[in-house]
Amino acid sequence: MKLKEFEGKQLFQKVGIIVSKGTVIRSVSEIQEFSGSRLLKVQTIAGGRGKAGGIILVNNSKEAKEKAAEFLGQEFLGEKITEIVLDEKIDIKKELYLGLLFNTKKRVPVFIFSTEGGVEIEELQLNSPEKIKLQEIDILTGLTDEDCDILLDGSSLGSDVTLQLKVVMNQLWKCFTEFDCKMLEVNPLVITGDDKLVAVDSVIVLDDDANYRREIKFPKRLDGREKTAREIAANKIDENDPKGVAGKTYLDLDGDIGVLTSGGGASMTLMDALLEFGGKAANFTEYSGDPTREKVQKLTRVVLGKENLSGLLVAGAIANFTNIKETLTGVADILVEKKPDYPIVIRRAGPYDQEAKIMLANVKKEHGLDIHYFDEKIPMTKAAEMMVELSNKYKQEKIAKSVGAEQ
Repeated sequence: MKLKEFEGKQLFQKVGIIVSKGTVIRSVSEIQEFSGSRLLKVQTIAGGRGKAGGIILVNNSKEAKEKAAEFLGQEFLGEKITEIVLDEKIDIKKELYLGLLFNTKKRVPVFIFSTEGGVEIEELQLNSPEKIKLQEIDILTGLTDEDCDILLDGSSLGSDVTLQLKVVMNQLWKCFTEFDCKMLEVNPLVITGDDKLVAVDSVIVLDDDANYRREIKFPKRLDGREKTAREIAANKIDENDPKGVAGKTYLDLDGDIGVLTSGGGASMTLMDALLEFGGKAANFTEYSGDPTREKVQKLTRVVLGKENLSGLLVAGAIANFTNIKETLTGVADILVEKKPDYPIVIRRAGPYDQEAKIMLANVKKEHGLDIHYFDEKIPMTKAAEMMVELSNKYKQEKIAKSVGAEQ
């Protein structure tokens, strides 16, 4: 389960992390009179809300009410918005990034730190990978001072901020282990004008299998509607198979381009790009953490099971741990099985990506599939643009054939 910002901050506060002071608003009438700048932040489990216009500076309660009315009860990034947060505007001196995730291949937690916060970690990894520090954590001993020193080495943040960072790192580790998180991040963790550390955002994914022992309960997602058959099938893929994630997040949408994405920030970048270039996604789903070939097969079969698709986009940021050949072989297996006549655009990079490229070239040649493979040399947004162009061409040709047959 992925938490909304205000829900994640509840867990942060439980372990002592200082968070920005915000008020959760569920109706315009709850907004009290105020003057002075605040941030109106739409609460959604989707990433990329800032780029999509979901974080807005308001200068008084009148502006806040007007903007809140535009979002509450409306659809934004595929979700019906039921909450917004009016957050304090903080004097920011510098933005940092802290994160924890579980490497399912090595079966170890990995701590991530960067002095370049405020941007998507996937984007930073692509453009400035040297600015990201990774440290595997021994689950038996937990986070140590040595781990913190390795992560903070060369950060040049000053002794006072460094000491505070070590405290926050230990608090994050406590949050990660105590609440059974699969992933969490603070982006940004800001250094204020008076050199204090404040978490102004949160991203947390909880292990659903541990819900029974978690004292704090959160409401189920999907705004109360019943899941579709495809959503149910996708959600079952991870059952009894802890290696990687595939289909835990799956939403049916009303578009005609099937989507298989990797990475939270990358996922929303792709969804936004599809819309920007005039395309519409048929679904939203992710696979990550080096899932098995079989799990990717199952998820691909669900995605391709939707009728009247005009394309398939498989894309994500540069992988750290995911075996690109293994996962894309899972995709290729179902492409061979289904033999779609529409275009397939794949943009993936990471371990064994060259082997994946060769494998896909052979599949394309042997089975006559319209596969277009790209690595990190082109942006994900460019891959989305190509997908929309090829999809439109496919639909136009299909219409032309239909008209010709009638004549």
